[in-house]
Formats: sequence, C-alpha cells, structure tokens
Amino acid sequence: MTVPRLAGTSEIDPTSFGGRDNVLILGPSLGTAAALWDDALPALSKHHTLLRWDLPGHGKSDPTREPFTMAELAQGVIDLADAFGIDTFDYAGVSIGGAVAMQLALDFPDRLKHSAVVCSAAKLGEMAHWQDRADSVRAEGTAMLVDAQRPRWFTADFVAKNSDKVEALFDLLRGADRESYARACEAIGAFDVRERLSSIDVPLLVISGELDPAATPEQGAFIADHVAGARLVVLPGLAHMAVVEGHAAVSSALTEFFAA
Repeated sequence: MTVPRLAGTSEIDPTSFGGRDNVLILGPSLGTAAALWDDALPALSKHHTLLRWDLPGHGKSDPTREPFTMAELAQGVIDLADAFGIDTFDYAGVSIGGAVAMQLALDFPDRLKHSAVVCSAAKLGEMAHWQDRADSVRAEGTAMLVDAQRPRWFTADFVAKNSDKVEALFDLLRGADRESYARACEAIGAFDVRERLSSIDVPLLVISGELDPAATPEQGAFIADHVAGARLVVLPGLAHMAVVEGHAAVSSALTEFFAA
C-alpha cells in the first residue's frame, strides 16, 4: 500500500496559501476531476480560497499501479495541503471524495474546521461489486461504464437539457487511467467506517440527493444519525452528481454550514 501523490488545482498562486484561514479543499467523485466543481466555484469563492484535488490517474494527478486505502488517500490530501502551506481547512468531497471527508475527520481532526460529505456513504456497497467493476475496467477501459453511469449520475431531464455539460463530464471518465480507476474501486470496496462514525467530533455536514441510487438519502441519514451534531440536507430531485445538477443548492448548503 502507498500514499498517492495528488495534484491540486488552485485559483490563486500555489505559494499564496500559507497563513490563509479560509481555505476550502474540494474532493472529486470517481471518474471525474477538479472540473466537477466548476459550476459551484463562483459561489464558494466568495467566502473561501479554493483548492481542488484529483484522484490518481484522473485530471492532473499521475497514474498509480499500486494499491491504496481510503486512509492513504486521506493522507494524500494532507500531504497536498502541507505542500501548499495549508494548516487547517474546511473540506467537502463528492462520493469517494465524501468518503475521504469522513476519513479525514477520523484521522486528522486537528486539521479540519468543518467536513462535508456530498452524495456518499459510510460504506459504498460490497467489495464483490467493486472488484467486478475494477476487473472490467482493467480489461475494457473506463469508456464501457458511461452508459450505465449516465442515469445514476444525472436525472433524465438534466441529461436532455444539458447534453454538452453531461458529455464533458463523461469525457473525464473516458480519459481516466484504467489501472488507477481500478485501484480506486478496490479502495472504495474496502471502505467501511460505520462502526467508527460515533468517534467523529469534527463538525460534519451530509448532503444527499433525493434520487441518488449510488449513495441514497437513507445512507446519508445513517451518517448524520451516528455523528453527534451532524447536519443532514436532502436536496429534492437530484441524483448522484448533485454538485453539478444542483450546484446552487449544494453551494448554499456548504456556505451556510462553513459559516457556522
């Protein structure tokens, strides 16, 4: 197992983060990259200095051939923060990035001011499912996933009205390194913090899409019910990529939470 080296995308000079007390680090979903957050940036940047990171083999991050755990991925986020001179920060992540939100809260509570779990769960399905996907991607590449993921990521109405935006995101999936994607699948399959949630004492927000089949509102409620003081926001009419389809609602919930 190894700690992945993650690439960051910032809106300011990377050497200018030191000493800032309003940094928000944003994590991606599997198969996407920093661009996942593009539509939310104008609202979030009014209050925060933003740093987005990419999974191994996605976006700007180098591919990996080595296995990694969610704990090691969280360590990779901390290493990235250190490289940018960031001490404490707010955090929000989508899907696997949301799993990292919980892992960071468990392993690095002294570094987090707030943590937000967006469209994720304390356990995201069984290892057998994720191993099957990893094996398929190794054999056929990531493009074979697009048709199955389209109705999971977005509602049919959003796809019909925003085909260019949808396909741009699926181009990120098509372009992901297959071995790195497979390693991320295996990390997700092994991830299960259901029994550890009660030990989280970082302020935690859980955002769920009402129509998300990948990380259901019930799974979001489970997190909120087991973390003292956690907040749950269920956004109506949204699927797994709520941060794209409902970016205004997600940004509003995050901004309110981080200001508390």
